[in-house]
Amino acid sequence: MTESKSPSATPQTKPLRVTWDQWLALHTVITRSPPAGESYRVTVVVDTGLPPEHPQLSTLLAVERIVIEIDTFTDGRVFGLARLLRDRLGFQGDLEVSGDFLPDQISFLRRCGVNAFSGEELVKDAFNYYSGFYQPPRAGIDEVTFIRGMRKEPAAS
Repeated sequence: MTESKSPSATPQTKPLRVTWDQWLALHTVITRSPPAGESYRVTVVVDTGLPPEHPQLSTLLAVERIVIEIDTFTDGRVFGLARLLRDRLGFQGDLEVSGDFLPDQISFLRRCGVNAFSGEELVKDAFNYYSGFYQPPRAGIDEVTFIRGMRKEPAAS
């Protein structure tokens, strides 16, 4: 006979959104010893000034979502940071970009590993801007399949 758990016995997951500085101060408590019966779906908000060699960068592997805030798009650090989080660190959660970016950058951000955007109205036609790319996509993304998968195929008549 298997023992069934009552709904009250299952841990509650709560959304928790913190800044990078808050994460540095709290990550040990949040990930190793949360309050009894609680766990968190953690989102950490970082900016493009996050140092790529920060010794605590690997702690982000414990979170569910990382949001890269772009205050003003003046350089390509967001592309490098996204690539670093996905390829060097191996981050598997949601990687979102928020703030000052243009629709024509969305396709390139996806190729760097970003899979969510704030301002979904910008995303609607962003994949129709370019039909091909000079640089190869990040590992695991077949260029043609990736582009076709992002476009909505017309219904067959």
